[in-house]
Amino acid sequence: MTEMTARRMQPEDLAEGLRLTQAESWSYRLEDWSFHFRLGNGWVACDAGGQVLGTALWWPYGEQFATVGLVVVDRHHQGKGIGLRLMNAVMEDAGGRSLQLVATRAGMRLYEQCGFREHGAICQYQGMATAATLPLQAGTAILGAVTSTDLATIAHWDANAFGTDRTSVLAAVLAGGEGVLASRHGHLAGYALAREAGRGTTIGPVVAEDETLAIEMVARLLQRRSGIIRLDVPADATVLREWLASSGIARIDCAAVMIRGTPTPHRNGARVLGLVSQALT
Repeated sequence: MTEMTARRMQPEDLAEGLRLTQAESWSYRLEDWSFHFRLGNGWVACDAGGQVLGTALWWPYGEQFATVGLVVVDRHHQGKGIGLRLMNAVMEDAGGRSLQLVATRAGMRLYEQCGFREHGAICQYQGMATAATLPLQAGTAILGAVTSTDLATIAHWDANAFGTDRTSVLAAVLAGGEGVLASRHGHLAGYALAREAGRGTTIGPVVAEDETLAIEMVARLLQRRSGIIRLDVPADATVLREWLASSGIARIDCAAVMIRGTPTPHRNGARVLGLVSQALT
């Protein structure tokens, strides 16, 4: 065990967090670290001299559920119990909440040790979008721009699909980005948001009644965005995944979703088909 202390993350630790994720080739900018830090709670592990050796953050969604992410340990100090120390701090901090995370392959053993179990998978897609043909079933929805006045509406609808309220996260994404709202027969049927993040644009969350509608909304956002596009989508969203690949946005990786406790309940037919980020879900 490396001599270390665990303490709560402070704003001045963000540059060290960035250093750790850059060493792992994770596509976080300092702005992305700040975005995640402002919305949640962080822990850092430090050596006797105060050098940051690792980080772990968590984000509460009410009193029953939270997500965990940005769990990263300096590669020169891995295998020394630092990750476990940080995860114990997070789990104690989160109390009785069920916890969900997207696991790196290297971290799965640690998370299993902490009581997490696999519950599906998330695939990361990234690339430069090219023109792609919409499915034949597309065109059944009316698409419009999301504005700040739509926040309460989409947050209420989103809570049914996600399983719990995440208004603060949606507000933060919308404040720095843009979105598409979809309706069918006069009723809300889906929405998708996009923001600058990582190496270009991240599209997410994407929440829709079906994958065809998700494709329509993503396509509308792609019309307004250039450069590298990233989406994190459930592994079982095969129609959306095939369309992304045909659009030049290739699968980069797939990772296990892991849960400690009880998954959030889904109350309607809408699905979360694109994540805000693997950390925030």
